[in-house]
Amino acid sequence: MGLTRPAGGGGGGGGVTDHGALTGLGDDDHSQYHTDARGDARYAQLTHTHTGVIGVTIDGGGSAITTGQKGYVSVPFDCTITGWTLVADQSGSIVIDVWKDTYANFPPTVADTIAGTEKPTLSSVQKNEDSNLTTWTTAIAAGDVIGFNVDSASTVTRVTLTLKITRS
Repeated sequence: MGLTRPAGGGGGGGGVTDHGALTGLGDDDHSQYHTDARGDARYAQLTHTHTGVIGVTIDGGGSAITTGQKGYVSVPFDCTITGWTLVADQSGSIVIDVWKDTYANFPPTVADTIAGTEKPTLSSVQKNEDSNLTTWTTAIAAGDVIGFNVDSASTVTRVTLTLKITRS
């Protein structure tokens, strides 16, 4: 059994045989197909805010925490400090200074303080936080080292300081 072709030879539409002569290609008459304009209108644009924390737990081993340098954290990404939270095992007082320097200049010192006049502080309380860091240097570059120094403390035997960050 063979194929039968309509009179006139073509393949069924009797239209254009040269694709370059097709018309209407710019028409948007197939709304079921994706276009960037249609996709943008149908779907909410996703934004990604990468937040996290950098922190240290200072433990006096059952005794009141003493003053001095308590630890360092190397930060492997650019970020901005947006706030801090300080919690303790009991009501008491502590002031923690936060220092920052490059890895090449490790260890950071008091000359490298970034906390300004708003150092993380407990004053006869068990918890405190601040998200208005007007006197802080908040920018951290990938590779910077953050140091934590206890300026003063009484009563508390264990505290955790977390710096809230947003990655760049």
